[in-house]
Amino acid sequence: MAVVLVLLATIANATALVLQRKAAQDSARARGISAGTLRDMVQRPAWLIGTSIFAVAVALQATALSLGSIALVQPVLVMELPFTLLLGWWVLGGALRRREWIAVAIMSIGLVVLLVTLQPSGGDALGAGTLTWVLGTAVTMGLLWVTSSVAKRSRTVTRAACYGIAAGIGSGFVAVIVKAMSEALQREGVVGVFTTWQSYLLIPVAPAAFLVLQHSLRAGRLLASQPGLILGNPLLSSTWGIALLGEEINGGFALLGGLAGAVLMVIGVFLLSRSPLLAAQEGGPRDGSGAARHSPGKRRRPL
Repeated sequence: MAVVLVLLATIANATALVLQRKAAQDSARARGISAGTLRDMVQRPAWLIGTSIFAVAVALQATALSLGSIALVQPVLVMELPFTLLLGWWVLGGALRRREWIAVAIMSIGLVVLLVTLQPSGGDALGAGTLTWVLGTAVTMGLLWVTSSVAKRSRTVTRAACYGIAAGIGSGFVAVIVKAMSEALQREGVVGVFTTWQSYLLIPVAPAAFLVLQHSLRAGRLLASQPGLILGNPLLSSTWGIALLGEEINGGFALLGGLAGAVLMVIGVFLLSRSPLLAAQEGGPRDGSGAARHSPGKRRRPL
């Protein structure tokens, strides 16, 4: 059930990203890249609808985390990328070719191999000591700050890549906090959520993660930001789950199977991230060359 719920969450999240991308695209076309672009983007209907759907995705993911371990739930989120391409075709135009379908198949096989061989389970987010949480939080927020700072001082590809990594780290840490909150809810009800100090980490972390995500959507070409955004979340959250929160995975030769599955997933993500369709969906002033310019005849379906 946890896997089914997180798959639904990936579909909802992909829908939200496509709609937010459309808002960013329309805003960039209308105003160009300027300080007012972000303000203009968040006022557009597509962005507002996308944000509402994103809230549904968060609820589905939270429910999935309450039923399964972080290392089981979060890797499934990589399927957000193929869902994003499919939905992007419907909203923004384009067509999936053999290359994209092969990449989707590689990702799907890799995910199945990873989960079947490692079989993540157990863990106790609230059972981890306070020192573990404090040190883990300090390191995680340090990584988020470093990647965001490098992004601000960089240009083009490096800027987009660093913002993508930062967005992945932020969303992965939000999942870790939500896992702790879901355990508190199961044990002591709503009162437990408000009396668990980890819950209050969500107050600074969630807005920061959301803001970094918005920057990653408009920092540069998506083929640079997408791998970090897609892979950073499960990598960060699964590391927390296994290394800090006591989640268990199969050892021995199963680790080799898990590694093989992870490699396949990474290959699939990078192949899809470099899809001409994804590049064509960027549009706007920042995409004055490349796939969008060479495909004037492609249809654009209205929202």
